[in-house]
Order: sequence, then structure tokens, then C-alpha cells
Amino acid sequence: MNEPFLLSNLIDLQEIDNEIYKIESQKGESEDVVLLKDLETKFKESNKDLEVAKNNLSEYFTQLEKDELDTKNIKQKNENIGIKLNDKSLDPNEIINYTKQKESGEQQLSKIKKNIEFLQRENSEELNEIKKYEDVIDDLKKQLFEVSKKVQEEWKSLDVRLAESESKKKEMLLSFPDDAQKLYDDLKARGAEVIAAYKLENNQCGCCGVDLTSSEMDKITSSKYQQCPYCDGVVV
Repeated sequence: MNEPFLLSNLIDLQEIDNEIYKIESQKGESEDVVLLKDLETKFKESNKDLEVAKNNLSEYFTQLEKDELDTKNIKQKNENIGIKLNDKSLDPNEIINYTKQKESGEQQLSKIKKNIEFLQRENSEELNEIKKYEDVIDDLKKQLFEVSKKVQEEWKSLDVRLAESESKKKEMLLSFPDDAQKLYDDLKARGAEVIAAYKLENNQCGCCGVDLTSSEMDKITSSKYQQCPYCDGVVV
């Protein structure tokens, strides 16, 4: 046989709610979580700074990409020429022609290398700034990884406690009569922070702390769920 429902049961439920709120707060406000959020903000800001810095050097990077592609193609061409020059069946004219092509390629590579070096010198300050942002981002990645691991470990134990409290709350609610369950759901839906509490000294509402007159207290105690007229919390 089920035990009779008592208004004090709502206080027990409130205590479970408080525990759930405490655990959820720990998940969102622990020292490591705060640090993780701060690192994530810095990571986003550093990436934005890096993007701006790179955009300011868009012409440099476009030219660098072209020079690198030309370098790759010329080196590949010279390798092919080198293979052909090893062919013993080549006649003297073909050897001279391929040799000249290879020398021309080497000259082009030297010219491209000098151009890249010139561009790097001309943009050294901006490139150093980009390198600084990249170093900061790399360091932030390492910190994010380490702190994320710590937060995950913290949350594992907190999630166990949270699941236990949620299960206990569900079990308790199911033992309430339907109208008591509805009262709880309605108060939660309206954003009531404290569902039920004991009366404080001097006839103060334990839910909201308002001083209640004798007539208000009489009215509260005579009602079914003894709700405070100011916050609707149950005063036991």
C-alpha cells in the first residue's frame, strides 16, 4: 500500500531539484569548464586575426602559389629531360637541345627562387605576424585538448550523479497523486525557482522570503496545497 501523500514530500522533491541544479551548475561553471570556454573564445579570435592577416597578404599568397606550381612543373620537366639525356640512342643535336632546355629550366627555377625570397623580404613583417598567430593557435589547440580531457573526466562522474538524481526524482513524482504532479509541472513551467519550503521565522514564506500576515497565513494553511499568494510556492 502506498504511503499517503504529504506536502513535505514536495520539499523532498525540491531538495532533489536543488541537487540536480547544483550538478548542472558544476557541469557548466567548474574551473576547468570556465577555462575551456575562455580557451575556445581565444581560439576563435586568433583564427579571425589569422584570417584577416592572410587576407591582407592575398596578393602575396596568390603569387607564392603560382611560383610554387611553376617550380613543381619545371622540376618535373627537368627530371623528364634528365631521363631522356640518359638515352644512349640520342643524336648530338637532340642532346644539345635537351641540355639547353634543362639549363633554361634551371635558370627559371633560380629566377623564381629569387622572386620568392624578394617577396618574403618585402612582406617579412606581415609574415611574422601570421607566424605569431599560427603559433598561438597551435598552443591553444594543445591546451584545448588537455582541458577538454579533464572536463570529460569531470562530467563522467557528474553525469552518474545526475542520472541517479533524475531517476530518484522520477520515482518520487510517480508516487504523487495526479493533481500534485500537475501542481509541480505547472509551477516549474511558470519558472518557479522554489516549489516548496518550510515556513521561516516571523511567518516568512520559505520559498520567496516575503513576510506573511496572520490572515494570509490562515488562508494559506486552510488551502489544499498551502500556496504563498506571492510566489505560489507551497509553504509547509
